[in-house]
Amino acid sequence: MAGVPSETTGDRETLDRGAELSQDPSPVAQMVARAQQLYSLPTVAMEVLKLTANEHATVVQIKECIQRDPAMTVKILKVVNSPLFGLSGEVSDLNQALALLGIKPLKLLVLGFSLPKEMLQGIEAEVLAQYWQFALTKAVAAREIANMQGKNYGDEAFIAGLLSEIGALVMLQDLGDAYANFANKVLQEEADLSEMEWETLGFDHNILGCRLLQSWNLPEALVQVIREGHPSSGIEFGRLRGQSATLRLAHNLAEVLSHHRLYLMPKFLQQLKATIDDADEQVETLVVDIQDKLYQLANVLSVSLPDGMNYCEIVSQAYLQITQLAESVAAPLAISANPNRDLVIRAPEAQSLIDSVKRLTDNGGIPPVLPKKKTKEEEAAEEGPTEAIFADARLLREISIAMQHSRSQRCEFSLALVQINRFDHFLVTAGIDEVEVWRQLVAAIVDRLSDGLGRVMPCGDSSVAIMLEDHDRHQAVTLARQVIDLVTNWSQRRESHLGVDLTLSGGVACACVPPKSLPADEIFQAAKRCILAAAKGGGNAIKSIEVL
Repeated sequence: MAGVPSETTGDRETLDRGAELSQDPSPVAQMVARAQQLYSLPTVAMEVLKLTANEHATVVQIKECIQRDPAMTVKILKVVNSPLFGLSGEVSDLNQALALLGIKPLKLLVLGFSLPKEMLQGIEAEVLAQYWQFALTKAVAAREIANMQGKNYGDEAFIAGLLSEIGALVMLQDLGDAYANFANKVLQEEADLSEMEWETLGFDHNILGCRLLQSWNLPEALVQVIREGHPSSGIEFGRLRGQSATLRLAHNLAEVLSHHRLYLMPKFLQQLKATIDDADEQVETLVVDIQDKLYQLANVLSVSLPDGMNYCEIVSQAYLQITQLAESVAAPLAISANPNRDLVIRAPEAQSLIDSVKRLTDNGGIPPVLPKKKTKEEEAAEEGPTEAIFADARLLREISIAMQHSRSQRCEFSLALVQINRFDHFLVTAGIDEVEVWRQLVAAIVDRLSDGLGRVMPCGDSSVAIMLEDHDRHQAVTLARQVIDLVTNWSQRRESHLGVDLTLSGGVACACVPPKSLPADEIFQAAKRCILAAAKGGGNAIKSIEVL
């Protein structure tokens, strides 16, 4: 197997707390669980979050909470008084800060500058400096671009940019040199880091970061912006709106400035022109402002940045390259050229990273908790005879084709299994014709609910398999729940005709951008384990899991 099993994301991944197995064994879930144990937001930050979520909380309560952390108070005042916020007068206490900024921006500052200290310890200074350069450049760029666009969400965009790379920080902390060397190899080959993470690990640092932020109960709107604003979300720029579009612009510009990816400059300019009329005239001013405020922010946070940065010179080099390419016959190919991914995937750094993640999840992660297998006697005593759930070669072939299509479209794939409980009893009482009616009903419901993106196939006699492209875990569970509810209502109206109370169980397995290393049978078996767990709970239950 080329990599470790895959994990799903958010938009490409949504954390579905209500319908999952008791413990999720996927690598990213284990890394999130590990991060939750090792890194937590400071008490003051968590209390501020709770207070600001309470509409009855007062400014005085919030101020008193923050003042219990003198270091946090000083840090907030330093930031508020820096040119980053451009206030006309000096702010000397939190009362003034609240009066000038309002509760929302102040809350975001508290969250943005409350990263656990443990995350920053033990990482090599040079590597940490590179991390801060990219994260801070992205944060400042997001705020400045929002201002250029005439938007009033600059503060929120700033915090989204600052927190958006936290997944990379977790990987640096947990995987050490293996991840740092892999990231350097990616930069050396001018490949895309997230894409290479997907190819080798089956998830990327954006997913990991979003899941960790969700586990800290940060605002879902903030997590959604971070999720959508990252290129690895698979959402085209033209479909993005508001802060998500601004953060995508900031990410691409940070790639040019911090990682020297000059070939991304044309894409950035094209996207910027779609949101700002006189984009060309403002780029130079934008870059100057970013570099100036970047050093101010680094000083406020007491972090070090790499020496010798000159963003204006980098942009000049990018413009020169664009000019040279425009004069070349191969210009269109050169501008959009995709670096050779195989050089990274086959590199020793990639295998070292894969091995490190496997060791981490084997030794420090959460072991999978699978349903205890019942004896045939126990099954017979509880539910009567049941039909085996199996996938024939045709079904596995269709699942594989659907997964391949999802992979080519860089979108989610979910497999839902729905079975009739106590099938033998249903068959004897209602008759074989009703089984076919049930299948047709499920297929019609799925087609309507999925806008034609779902496909239903028989799975043994008692079950159906529902293949859902472009459906993440949350969407697939929701659809499966609607199927079960609608079929149950239908059966209740026909109970006198059927002569049996129909109950169903559902199991959902999801993979986002399924890697080539994930066989169709593996995702089928994961869904099967879920449906067995759901059957334990009686009628009309669903369990779900994100595939290894």
